[in-house]
Amino acid sequence: MLDILLLFQDGKERKSIDEISQALDLPKSTAYRLVRILQESGLLEKAGSAHYQLGVTFLKLSRVALNSNRDIRLMALPGMKRVAEAVAESVSLMRLMNRQVVCIESIEGQHALRVSIEQGRTQLLHAGASSRVLLAHLPESEWPDYLEFPLRRFTETTITDFDALRANLRQVRRDGYTVSNGEIDIGARAVAVPLFNSRDEVVAALSIEAPAMRMPDETARRYIELLQQEAARIRAG
Repeated sequence: MLDILLLFQDGKERKSIDEISQALDLPKSTAYRLVRILQESGLLEKAGSAHYQLGVTFLKLSRVALNSNRDIRLMALPGMKRVAEAVAESVSLMRLMNRQVVCIESIEGQHALRVSIEQGRTQLLHAGASSRVLLAHLPESEWPDYLEFPLRRFTETTITDFDALRANLRQVRRDGYTVSNGEIDIGARAVAVPLFNSRDEVVAALSIEAPAMRMPDETARRYIELLQQEAARIRAG
């Protein structure tokens, strides 16, 4: 049943019994029985005559998960707004949850053509600026435990070799920032910095996302400085 719910991570809002059965290699009768149990609990609901979507209970749980990040979001949001106003690009706040990176707050850019990361989006830990910032600040001995091998390739720039990833993460930790060049979405670029609390713990990653054509290296360096300034300001309270 958990595997059925996780199928909805792909962004497709509705799924049929046939799609669920094929995706999980289940007999249709089994898929239908499990879906019916999820439907009875409110985790799934009927959408039309032949499809299902996430139900009210699941949405309530999602709100509870977002509320559990309320303190971090409230702490970071004023700084995020300042960054968004300064750069007119998308700004995101992402944190580590259950060995994935989850967007817990975002502000969309002001351009018609923009890169957006909506609240609730999840990423694997080896790809993307925020992901690598968060992974880099975990104990190095634990890095393999947070990764799914073989490392999934999203684009030609995704790092899929663990030795190369390890070297990159060490560099990220030394530099205090990272730059992503289309590692998940072709044509997108992002910069991210760690957000520390008063106990020197990394609690989230603060990032700016934009089309690569609007973020050349010089602009990326300026954005990194801006993010680092705001991260220090947020940390100071």
